[in-house]
Amino acid sequence: MKRILLTIAGALLAALLLVLVKNEYARLLPVSTYGMQAAIAQGETENLFIGSSMFRQGLSIDVLEEGLPGSSYILSYNGNQPALMAMELEYMLEEGLEVKSLYIDLYPYTAAADPWLSDTKLLLDTDLDFKLRAWELMRRSSGASFSDFYEFFVTANNEQLLTYPVNNALVSSQFRNGGTLLEQAGRTREELYALGTLGSRDGLNEAQVEGYRRLAALAEEYDLNLYFLETPKYERMYADEDYLELYGLCLETVRGLEKEWNGKGSFRIICAEDLDFDSSDAGNFQDLIHLSAAGRTEYTRLLCGAVKSEE
Repeated sequence: MKRILLTIAGALLAALLLVLVKNEYARLLPVSTYGMQAAIAQGETENLFIGSSMFRQGLSIDVLEEGLPGSSYILSYNGNQPALMAMELEYMLEEGLEVKSLYIDLYPYTAAADPWLSDTKLLLDTDLDFKLRAWELMRRSSGASFSDFYEFFVTANNEQLLTYPVNNALVSSQFRNGGTLLEQAGRTREELYALGTLGSRDGLNEAQVEGYRRLAALAEEYDLNLYFLETPKYERMYADEDYLELYGLCLETVRGLEKEWNGKGSFRIICAEDLDFDSSDAGNFQDLIHLSAAGRTEYTRLLCGAVKSEE
């Protein structure tokens, strides 16, 4: 009986050590061309874009590298929220990444959501301290359960780690400096109008609003130029009252931050409506909120022109 108990205790201890090693040191695996560690490994980037799939599908790394001075890097995770973006930026800056201009995804639905990690690939890029702080944010705001805790710290990304050489090579072939190299086709007007809209939310989440504040504070502290970008949405979204209400609240929030701005760098909000982008052209979109490859190229070209116009 004693031997059985010792065996069980040894197995539990080994499992605990493996979990701790994964959560602290998986970030030290050789980096691909995507994620936080790949950005940190570069040491510096002139233009850092932090956002959700709006940025991954909405920004062309080719056009950015051609249209903006210096290097560019796109950090995007599915469902990336302002509260988490602030944590990501702080982590990278503390790790020594040097940045001149910071571009933040202004997507209303992430600002209205309870703090939650939608894309567990982020966990492969961070240390245990980051994960604990992210978990505490989720637990405090969303009432996360033990099963969520188990997935977060124990099971998340295990399949990617077990197939790491293959998975890393695949990711590296699909991205460059964080920007996707995959080409997504546009849709027809009929297809886009057949899609459902995203529904209503109960205003902005305070933790996400605090995330915007923290992003602005970090930009001030590190003397960064700060841009908030709303990538184009299909015309149907701009006729949707729920989207427009949240969009207005986001603009009100960041405009308030602009009034309080004391940074040495510039502060600018660039919305889709500020650019000569055709949001009625269905070929520019793969769904109501994500751009196609053609739309991505055109939007990024216009964005670069708007950024350079103030220099």
